[in-house]
Amino acid sequence: MMDNPENRLEELFNRYYQGLATASETEELMAFIRSSKDDAVLEKFLKNGWLSPDSEHSIFAAGTSRTMLDSILDSSRRPEKVTTKVFQLGWLRYASAAAIILLVGIGIWWKSRSDPSEIAHSEQSKTEDIKPGGTRALLTLSDGSAIELDRVGSGFLARQGAAEISKSKDGVLVYDAKSGTETSKININTLATPKGGQYEMVLPDGSKVWLNASSSIRFPSVFPASERKVEITGEAYFEVAKDKSKPFKVKFNRSEVQVLGTSFNIMAYPEEGPSRTTLVEGSVFIKNVDQNKRLVPGQQAAVLSTGQIKTQYIALDGALAWKNGMFYFKDASIEEVMRQISRWYDVEIEYSGKIPLRQFTGKISRNVNLSEVSGMLRYAGVHCRIQGTKMIIDP
Repeated sequence: MMDNPENRLEELFNRYYQGLATASETEELMAFIRSSKDDAVLEKFLKNGWLSPDSEHSIFAAGTSRTMLDSILDSSRRPEKVTTKVFQLGWLRYASAAAIILLVGIGIWWKSRSDPSEIAHSEQSKTEDIKPGGTRALLTLSDGSAIELDRVGSGFLARQGAAEISKSKDGVLVYDAKSGTETSKININTLATPKGGQYEMVLPDGSKVWLNASSSIRFPSVFPASERKVEITGEAYFEVAKDKSKPFKVKFNRSEVQVLGTSFNIMAYPEEGPSRTTLVEGSVFIKNVDQNKRLVPGQQAAVLSTGQIKTQYIALDGALAWKNGMFYFKDASIEEVMRQISRWYDVEIEYSGKIPLRQFTGKISRNVNLSEVSGMLRYAGVHCRIQGTKMIIDP
C-alpha cells in the first residue's frame, strides 16, 4: 500500500498527459480515478494538466481550453438524472477518466503513439480499422456529366455557359464568372459529398461554401441579375460575398435563409430532426410558410416539424466543430453520436440489443481512425466493436 496515493496519482496523471504512460499505468490511473473519494483532488489535476501552458502537448488554445474545462467542471456539479442512466463529463470520481480521454487523451495519443490499436486497446486488427473521411465530392454538370473531384488534378475542369470551372492547388472547386456575363440559359450544377467526404467551393459570385459529409448544393453556374439562390441538403457553412443589389438565398427543406453578406451554418439532415441555422457574422432572415425570424450573431434558429421557428443563443464552437475538424457533443444521446460517426467514417451502425441510455459531452478530433474513437467510447462505458464496415453497439 502506497503511503501517499495522491503523489502516485499525480505521477500517473503527468505521465499519461505527456503521452508516456504504459498500458498498465493507464489502467492504474483510471482505476485510481474511478475509486477516488476526493473530487477536489481530481479537479486539481484536471486543471493543472488541461490548462498547462506546455505548447508541445497543448491541443487547444488557452481560451478554448478554459471554456471546455469549465464546462466539464460545471457539469460535474449538477445532480445526476434519476430517470435515465447518464454518462456526462461530470461527477468526477465516476467520469473523470472519460473526461480526460475524450478531451485530452485522444489528442495526446494521436500525436505521440504510432499504433492505434494499442492506443485504444482495440480488439480489431489494423486491416479492420477505418480511416476518417476526407476531401471527396462529385460535381454533376447541367448536361448530366459528372466529375469525381478527388480523382482529378488541379487546373481547368469544364465550362458551363459563361463560367469557367477549375480545381485549385489546395483542392477547392472554383467557379469563375465575370460580371456582366449573365446568359438567358440557366445551367444548374450540383456538388455532392458522400458519407466520409467533405468539400469546399467558391460560387460564381465569390461566396465560399463548405459541405459536410452526405450533403449537397444545387446552384447556377452564373447567377442571374435579380438574385443569388442555391439549395442545400445535409449541412453547409457559408461565407457570402456582399452584393446589396442581389440578395443571397439558401433553400433547404421547406425553409429559406436570405442574406446580403454574412457567415452562417445550416444543418438540415432529415435524420437529425429540426433543421438549425446558426449565424456567425452579419444578419440573416429565416422564413418558412408559417414564420419569419431575423437572427443576430450567436443565435441559432431551429425549424420544428410544426413550422414554428425557435431561436436561442448558443456557443458557436459546437455548430462549427465539423468545419474545424472536430466532433462536438453536448448532452448528446448515443444515437446522435453514432449518426455523426456513421456519416464521417461511412460505416453502418448496428445495435445488437437495447440502445444504451447515456448522454455525452465532449470534443474529439475527426482526424483519427475509427478504432481510436471506439476505444474512447469503450472507456466511456459504451460496448462497441468494428466488424468490417459496421460498428456494432452491444447492450
